[in-house]
Amino acid sequence: MTYRLPKQAKKLLEQQHTLPYLLYTDNGGYQVTIYTTLGKISGIVIQHESGKTADEKETEAILFQLQKYYFYFEYLRKRLALVKEKDSSIAEKIEVQSAILEEQVLFDEKIQPKADALKTMLHVFDQQQCKMDVYQEDISLLNEKIKLQQKITSEDWEAAEDLAIAFGTSAYAQSIYLQDYRSLRKALQKWTAEQQKQLPAAKRRELNKLLTLLSDTNAGLVFDHILSLVPRLEENLMLDKERSKAARISEFQKEFGNYVKFYKPDIAKVKALVRK
Repeated sequence: MTYRLPKQAKKLLEQQHTLPYLLYTDNGGYQVTIYTTLGKISGIVIQHESGKTADEKETEAILFQLQKYYFYFEYLRKRLALVKEKDSSIAEKIEVQSAILEEQVLFDEKIQPKADALKTMLHVFDQQQCKMDVYQEDISLLNEKIKLQQKITSEDWEAAEDLAIAFGTSAYAQSIYLQDYRSLRKALQKWTAEQQKQLPAAKRRELNKLLTLLSDTNAGLVFDHILSLVPRLEENLMLDKERSKAARISEFQKEFGNYVKFYKPDIAKVKALVRK
Protein backbone atom coordinates (compact mmCIF):
# COMPACT_ATOMS: atom_id res chain seq x y z
CA MET A 1 0.00 0.00 0.00
CA THR A 2 1.40 3.38 -1.02
CA TYR A 3 1.27 6.14 1.57
CA ARG A 4 0.27 9.53 0.21
CA LEU A 5 0.61 12.84 1.98
CA PRO A 6 -2.64 14.78 2.46
CA LYS A 7 -2.88 17.96 0.35
CA GLN A 8 -2.68 20.10 3.48
CA ALA A 9 0.57 18.41 4.54
CA LYS A 10 2.00 18.86 1.05
CA LYS A 11 1.25 22.58 1.23
CA LEU A 12 3.17 22.81 4.49
CA LEU A 13 6.16 21.12 2.85
CA GLU A 14 6.00 23.36 -0.21
CA GLN A 15 8.83 25.81 -0.74
CA GLN A 16 8.99 28.73 -3.12
CA HIS A 17 11.83 30.32 -5.01
CA THR A 18 11.52 33.53 -7.00
CA LEU A 19 14.10 33.91 -9.75
CA PRO A 20 16.50 36.78 -8.89
CA TYR A 21 15.98 38.27 -12.36
CA LEU A 22 13.18 38.98 -14.84
CA LEU A 23 12.58 37.21 -18.14
CA TYR A 24 11.59 39.52 -20.98
CA THR A 25 9.31 39.50 -24.01
CA ASP A 26 8.27 42.42 -26.21
CA ASN A 27 5.65 43.22 -23.55
CA GLY A 28 8.20 43.77 -20.77
CA GLY A 29 9.65 41.82 -17.85
CA TYR A 30 8.12 38.87 -16.02
CA GLN A 31 8.82 37.55 -12.55
CA VAL A 32 8.87 33.76 -12.18
CA THR A 33 8.20 32.01 -8.87
CA ILE A 34 8.77 28.25 -8.69
CA TYR A 35 7.13 26.11 -6.01
CA THR A 36 8.67 22.77 -5.02
CA THR A 37 7.50 19.93 -2.80
CA LEU A 38 10.05 17.34 -1.68
CA GLY A 39 12.44 18.50 -4.40
CA LYS A 40 9.93 18.34 -7.27
CA ILE A 41 8.32 21.31 -9.00
CA SER A 42 4.71 21.59 -7.84
CA GLY A 43 3.77 24.93 -9.32
CA ILE A 44 4.92 27.96 -11.31
CA VAL A 45 3.59 31.52 -11.12
CA ILE A 46 4.45 34.01 -13.86
CA GLN A 47 3.62 37.68 -13.32
CA HIS A 48 4.27 40.76 -15.41
CA GLU A 49 6.40 43.39 -13.67
CA SER A 50 3.21 45.45 -13.38
CA GLY A 51 1.71 42.74 -11.15
CA LYS A 52 -0.62 41.33 -13.78
CA THR A 53 -0.68 37.54 -14.25
CA ALA A 54 0.73 36.50 -17.63
CA ASP A 55 -1.74 35.39 -20.28
CA GLU A 56 -1.33 32.12 -22.20
CA LYS A 57 0.84 33.53 -24.98
CA GLU A 58 3.09 35.35 -22.53
CA THR A 59 3.30 32.26 -20.33
CA GLU A 60 4.45 30.10 -23.24
CA ALA A 61 7.12 32.64 -24.22
CA ILE A 62 8.49 32.80 -20.67
CA LEU A 63 8.39 29.02 -20.16
CA PHE A 64 10.33 28.61 -23.41
CA GLN A 65 13.11 30.85 -22.07
CA LEU A 66 13.01 29.28 -18.62
CA GLN A 67 13.40 25.75 -19.94
CA LYS A 68 16.03 26.69 -22.48
CA TYR A 69 18.31 28.29 -19.89
CA TYR A 70 17.75 25.31 -17.58
CA PHE A 71 18.66 22.95 -20.43
CA TYR A 72 21.97 24.69 -21.11
CA PHE A 73 23.44 23.61 -17.78
CA GLU A 74 21.44 20.45 -17.07
CA TYR A 75 24.45 18.17 -17.59
CA LEU A 76 26.56 20.28 -15.22
CA ARG A 77 23.90 20.06 -12.50
CA LYS A 78 23.63 16.28 -12.86
CA ARG A 79 27.41 15.93 -12.79
CA LEU A 80 27.76 18.08 -9.68
CA ALA A 81 25.05 16.06 -7.93
CA LEU A 82 26.93 12.82 -8.66
CA VAL A 83 30.59 13.80 -8.50
CA LYS A 84 30.38 16.72 -6.02
CA GLU A 85 33.51 18.35 -7.49
CA LYS A 86 35.68 15.34 -6.61
CA ASP A 87 36.71 15.28 -10.28
CA SER A 88 38.81 18.42 -9.74
CA SER A 89 40.60 17.09 -6.66
CA ILE A 90 41.22 13.73 -8.37
CA ALA A 91 42.71 15.55 -11.37
CA GLU A 92 45.17 17.37 -9.10
CA LYS A 93 46.31 14.09 -7.54
CA ILE A 94 46.58 12.37 -10.92
CA GLU A 95 48.77 15.17 -12.27
CA VAL A 96 51.30 14.43 -9.52
CA GLN A 97 51.10 10.65 -9.24
CA SER A 98 50.95 9.81 -12.96
CA ALA A 99 54.50 11.10 -13.46
CA ILE A 100 55.73 7.53 -12.96
CA LEU A 101 54.19 6.64 -16.34
CA GLU A 102 56.74 8.91 -18.03
CA GLU A 103 59.49 6.45 -17.03
CA GLN A 104 60.06 4.87 -20.42
CA VAL A 105 62.89 2.56 -19.28
CA LEU A 106 60.79 1.22 -16.38
CA PHE A 107 58.33 -0.80 -18.45
CA ASP A 108 58.97 -3.80 -20.69
CA GLU A 109 57.63 -4.27 -24.22
CA LYS A 110 54.62 -6.21 -22.94
CA ILE A 111 53.19 -3.49 -20.71
CA GLN A 112 54.57 -0.36 -22.44
CA PRO A 113 51.56 0.08 -24.82
CA LYS A 114 49.17 -0.22 -21.85
CA ALA A 115 51.23 2.24 -19.80
CA ASP A 116 51.24 4.69 -22.73
CA ALA A 117 47.47 4.34 -23.19
CA LEU A 118 46.90 4.93 -19.47
CA LYS A 119 49.21 7.94 -19.57
CA THR A 120 47.23 9.41 -22.48
CA MET A 121 43.93 8.72 -20.75
CA LEU A 122 45.02 10.45 -17.54
CA HIS A 123 46.48 13.38 -19.50
CA VAL A 124 43.18 13.88 -21.33
CA PHE A 125 41.29 13.60 -18.04
CA ASP A 126 43.43 16.32 -16.45
CA GLN A 127 43.38 18.52 -19.55
CA GLN A 128 39.61 18.42 -19.98
CA GLN A 129 38.98 18.76 -16.24
CA CYS A 130 41.07 21.93 -16.22
CA LYS A 131 38.93 23.30 -19.07
CA MET A 132 35.69 22.36 -17.31
CA ASP A 133 36.81 24.00 -14.07
CA VAL A 134 37.32 27.24 -16.02
CA TYR A 135 33.97 26.89 -17.80
CA GLN A 136 32.22 26.23 -14.49
CA GLU A 137 33.71 29.39 -13.03
CA ASP A 138 32.58 31.32 -16.13
CA ILE A 139 29.05 29.92 -15.70
CA SER A 140 29.01 31.04 -12.06
CA LEU A 141 30.15 34.52 -13.09
CA LEU A 142 27.49 34.64 -15.82
CA ASN A 143 24.75 33.70 -13.35
CA GLU A 144 26.01 36.34 -10.92
CA LYS A 145 26.01 38.95 -13.71
CA ILE A 146 22.42 38.06 -14.64
CA LYS A 147 21.39 38.30 -10.99
CA LEU A 148 22.97 41.74 -10.56
CA GLN A 149 21.50 43.20 -13.76
CA GLN A 150 18.09 41.56 -13.08
CA LYS A 151 17.73 40.20 -16.61
CA ILE A 152 19.25 37.95 -19.28
CA THR A 153 20.57 40.03 -22.18
CA SER A 154 21.07 38.75 -25.73
CA GLU A 155 24.80 38.70 -24.95
CA ASP A 156 24.12 36.49 -21.93
CA TRP A 157 22.08 34.04 -24.01
CA GLU A 158 24.97 33.71 -26.47
CA ALA A 159 27.47 33.22 -23.63
CA ALA A 160 25.27 30.55 -22.00
CA GLU A 161 24.96 28.70 -25.30
CA ASP A 162 28.71 28.80 -25.95
CA LEU A 163 29.52 27.64 -22.41
CA ALA A 164 27.01 24.79 -22.63
CA ILE A 165 28.61 23.54 -25.85
CA ALA A 166 32.17 23.96 -24.55
CA PHE A 167 31.46 22.21 -21.24
CA GLY A 168 29.57 19.36 -22.92
CA THR A 169 32.33 18.81 -25.50
CA SER A 170 35.05 18.68 -22.84
CA ALA A 171 32.97 16.31 -20.73
CA TYR A 172 32.46 14.01 -23.73
CA ALA A 173 36.15 14.02 -24.65
CA GLN A 174 37.03 13.16 -21.07
CA SER A 175 34.42 10.40 -20.95
CA ILE A 176 35.48 8.78 -24.24
CA TYR A 177 39.03 8.31 -22.99
CA LEU A 178 37.87 7.06 -19.57
CA GLN A 179 36.01 4.11 -21.07
CA ASP A 180 39.12 1.89 -21.00
CA TYR A 181 40.38 2.96 -17.58
CA ARG A 182 39.51 -0.24 -15.70
CA SER A 183 41.16 -2.66 -18.15
CA LEU A 184 44.28 -0.47 -18.34
CA ARG A 185 44.51 -0.20 -14.56
CA LYS A 186 44.11 -3.96 -14.11
CA ALA A 187 46.81 -4.66 -16.71
CA LEU A 188 49.26 -2.35 -14.94
CA GLN A 189 48.25 -3.78 -11.56
CA LYS A 190 48.94 -7.34 -12.74
CA TRP A 191 52.28 -6.38 -14.26
CA THR A 192 53.35 -4.51 -11.11
CA ALA A 193 52.51 -7.54 -8.96
CA GLU A 194 54.50 -9.83 -11.28
CA GLN A 195 57.50 -7.49 -11.28
CA GLN A 196 57.56 -6.74 -7.54
CA LYS A 197 61.04 -8.17 -6.97
CA GLN A 198 62.59 -6.69 -10.12
CA LEU A 199 61.27 -3.13 -9.64
CA PRO A 200 63.32 -0.57 -7.68
CA ALA A 201 61.64 0.02 -4.30
CA ALA A 202 60.98 3.72 -4.95
CA LYS A 203 59.41 3.04 -8.37
CA ARG A 204 57.31 0.21 -6.95
CA ARG A 205 55.93 2.53 -4.27
CA GLU A 206 55.08 5.17 -6.88
CA LEU A 207 53.26 2.63 -9.04
CA ASN A 208 51.32 1.30 -6.07
CA LYS A 209 50.33 4.84 -5.07
CA LEU A 210 49.01 5.47 -8.58
CA LEU A 211 47.12 2.16 -8.63
CA THR A 212 45.59 2.94 -5.24
CA LEU A 213 44.49 6.34 -6.54
CA LEU A 214 42.89 4.69 -9.59
CA SER A 215 41.10 2.01 -7.51
CA ASP A 216 37.32 1.48 -7.63
CA THR A 217 36.90 3.18 -4.25
CA ASN A 218 38.87 6.28 -5.23
CA ALA A 219 39.26 7.80 -8.70
CA GLY A 220 37.56 4.76 -10.23
CA LEU A 221 34.34 5.66 -8.45
CA VAL A 222 34.48 9.19 -9.86
CA PHE A 223 35.24 7.81 -13.33
CA ASP A 224 32.22 5.49 -13.11
CA HIS A 225 29.97 8.42 -12.16
CA ILE A 226 31.24 10.42 -15.13
CA LEU A 227 30.75 7.47 -17.50
CA SER A 228 27.19 6.96 -16.24
CA LEU A 229 26.34 10.40 -17.66
CA VAL A 230 27.52 9.66 -21.21
CA PRO A 231 23.97 8.65 -22.34
CA ARG A 232 22.80 12.09 -21.19
CA LEU A 233 25.36 13.76 -23.48
CA GLU A 234 24.58 11.47 -26.43
CA GLU A 235 20.80 11.78 -26.10
CA ASN A 236 19.07 12.78 -29.36
CA LEU A 237 22.37 12.77 -31.29
CA MET A 238 23.26 10.60 -34.29
CA LEU A 239 26.81 9.43 -33.53
CA ASP A 240 29.05 6.78 -35.08
CA LYS A 241 30.57 4.98 -32.09
CA GLU A 242 32.82 2.82 -34.27
CA ARG A 243 35.09 5.72 -35.21
CA SER A 244 38.36 6.66 -33.51
CA LYS A 245 38.27 8.65 -30.27
CA ALA A 246 39.43 11.85 -31.97
CA ALA A 247 36.83 11.44 -34.75
CA ARG A 248 34.06 10.75 -32.22
CA ILE A 249 34.92 13.87 -30.24
CA SER A 250 34.96 16.00 -33.39
CA GLU A 251 31.63 14.56 -34.52
CA PHE A 252 30.11 15.11 -31.07
CA GLN A 253 31.23 18.73 -30.99
CA LYS A 254 29.45 19.38 -34.29
CA GLU A 255 26.27 17.41 -33.50
CA PHE A 256 25.97 18.60 -29.90
CA GLY A 257 26.69 22.19 -30.95
CA ASN A 258 23.84 22.13 -33.47
CA TYR A 259 21.52 20.44 -30.98
CA VAL A 260 22.15 23.13 -28.36
CA LYS A 261 21.89 26.01 -30.84
CA PHE A 262 18.54 24.85 -32.24
CA TYR A 263 17.10 23.34 -29.05
CA LYS A 264 13.36 23.90 -28.67
CA PRO A 265 11.95 22.80 -25.32
CA ASP A 266 8.62 21.01 -25.07
CA ILE A 267 6.69 23.25 -22.68
CA ALA A 268 3.50 21.16 -22.50
CA LYS A 269 4.41 19.28 -19.32
CA VAL A 270 5.71 22.36 -17.52
CA LYS A 271 2.77 24.45 -18.69
CA ALA A 272 0.45 22.15 -16.73
CA LEU A 273 2.21 23.32 -13.54
CA VAL A 274 1.49 27.01 -14.13
CA ARG A 275 -0.82 28.57 -11.54
CA LYS A 276 -3.10 31.42 -12.42
